[in-house]
Amino acid sequence: MWQVELRPEIKKELRDPETFATGLTNVYTGLVVAMSGVLIMLVLFLQSSEHMLAPSALMAIGLGLVGWGEWQKYKSK
Repeated sequence: MWQVELRPEIKKELRDPETFATGLTNVYTGLVVAMSGVLIMLVLFLQSSEHMLAPSALMAIGLGLVGWGEWQKYKSK
C-alpha cells in the first residue's frame, strides 16, 4: 500500500533496514485495515445496531498485521 523509504542516518543505525521498512509498511497497512473496521462498525451502529459487531474480524486482522509489523521492526533493530 505504501512504499516507505528510510533516511540515510536511520539506515546506518539499523541492522536490517529493508526489513524495518517492510515492518513499518505493515504497521501502516494494519492501522488502515483496523480503522476501516471501526468505520464500518460505526455505520452499522447507526443503521442497525444488532449487526454492529460484524466487522470485528476485520479489526482483529488489522491489529494482527500491526503486531506482525512491530515484530519485524523489533527484529531488524
